[in-house]
Amino acid sequence: MPPRGYHFGQFVLDPDDRRLLRDGVPVELNARYLDALGLLVRNAGSLISKDRFLSEVWKDVPVTDEALTQCIRLLRQRLVDDASRPRFIETVPKHGYRFIAEVRWCEGSAPVDNAAPHTLPPSAAPSALRRMAMMAGAGTLGAD
Repeated sequence: MPPRGYHFGQFVLDPDDRRLLRDGVPVELNARYLDALGLLVRNAGSLISKDRFLSEVWKDVPVTDEALTQCIRLLRQRLVDDASRPRFIETVPKHGYRFIAEVRWCEGSAPVDNAAPHTLPPSAAPSALRRMAMMAGAGTLGAD
């Protein structure tokens, strides 16, 4: 039975237990770097800007650009990734970073079967559906 979490390559990121596993073995990451990886993985395929990293990971604590650079460098090291030929984290010069590996969400018994490579956990689906329903409803108000 695969462990619960985001699966990519030989890794599993479990947001509830706040740990990263490689082939079932825990990978050491401090809390902030784990948050940065979580942000990337949850938004796989999307560009994450420096400002978004600083806002969501560093919570607007003043840090230099080097803090983010060091974070990405260490994440790549832990993921055995290479900036010049990335498998996981792509640099978008002057804009930010993008998680480029296929990510699957697994509930702990079997992976969620979804053809989309950027499957979100089921807990994220209701809020997205609710937003879409609200937007669709807003377009029909006053249509009579």
